[in-house]
Amino acid sequence: MSLFESQKKVLERLNNQVQELSDQLKKKEEETEEKERRINELQKKINEENQAKQELKSKIEEKTQTLDEKDKELDALKNKIQELENKNKELENKIESLGDRDKKRVQELQVKEGKLRKLEETISEKEMRIKELETKLNHLEEREKGTRKIFEKDPKYKIFYILRDSGSRSFEELSKTLGITIVQLKTYISDLKSHGLVNIKAEQIEISPDYR
Repeated sequence: MSLFESQKKVLERLNNQVQELSDQLKKKEEETEEKERRINELQKKINEENQAKQELKSKIEEKTQTLDEKDKELDALKNKIQELENKNKELENKIESLGDRDKKRVQELQVKEGKLRKLEETISEKEMRIKELETKLNHLEEREKGTRKIFEKDPKYKIFYILRDSGSRSFEELSKTLGITIVQLKTYISDLKSHGLVNIKAEQIEISPDYR
């Protein structure tokens, strides 16, 4: 084999190696672009969730203000009822002293008693409605507290959003998606589960129904 042929073969091998390296570089660039795209999507979802949290906080403040106003209305109604009850007792005492000479006034008193009972029933219904609103408000506050706890930690919030979007994932799938070990992933999942944010069924991790 001549020197020229040897050099030609060496050059061909070098060209092949250069081509392989170029292909690998292109593949790495594509992978990097894909990761950047996914990061941007996650960041967008985080921003949307932050906006939703702010809206929820505003709604909670509005509900709190509404409850305060309802409490004032209830206090005013209770005072009116007490005043009516006091007047009613006074009327009863006067009626007893008059005896049967004034049946018409007795009938009027009975009408007032009927109205008073209806007013008490209305107040009772409003009190029940306020209790329902308080229960809903407490539920919203508990969800807000649970969500806030997980937002303060990283990368657990990534796991939370991935599960919320995909429905359920296996430990292996999440490990590959996040680029972490199974051991690290199980530690994060255990923390999420302790806050009631995820469930584990047959090695599948899914978001808690309260946060879907």
